[in-house]
Amino acid sequence: MARKGSLDLAKITEAAVELLDETGLAELSTRRLAAKLGVSSPTLYWHVKDKAELLDLVAEAICADAFEIDRELPWREQLASGLRQFRALLLSHRDAAALLRERPPTGPHRLGHIETTARILLEAGFSEEDTAGISRLLTAHVLASVETLPARKPDEGFLARLAAYPHVSRLGPAFAAQSGEDLFELGVDVILDGLEARL
Repeated sequence: MARKGSLDLAKITEAAVELLDETGLAELSTRRLAAKLGVSSPTLYWHVKDKAELLDLVAEAICADAFEIDRELPWREQLASGLRQFRALLLSHRDAAALLRERPPTGPHRLGHIETTARILLEAGFSEEDTAGISRLLTAHVLASVETLPARKPDEGFLARLAAYPHVSRLGPAFAAQSGEDLFELGVDVILDGLEARL
């Protein structure tokens, strides 16, 4: 067993992120983390008071990279770049979207991402009220885009029932062909077109 003095928050957070990727959010616990680190649970609690604090540390860690945004680009392109970087970040860790949805942003990395989005929107000319709502809308779109349910092959009974819904039937091939990335990019285009019209 490691002594409490041999641990620090950086080691604990790194191990917690690894555990998230290995087991998923539902199985991420202080008990499992203590076992992974080779310490007792009380030793871990010298550094992390509870699971909520642990989840906040993990959420901050996976958002540690700042978005690289070219401020010379038009606001639409700046936003699109940030959204794509945010999605890539979420895809790099298991259950990252679920974690960020569960834990409110309180640390410098996550707040820094929100600051970037707010800066782009305010500089583009959106009001404070619109910027607040748009920021939440954009975050929701990116989170949803990485949680898309996998496509499954419909059974014969379902296909027979679709005969009563000709417009849905017509969309069948398109539904089957669209990937999560396709839906994400479509959403980015639709949202940005709407924002430009509103502005």
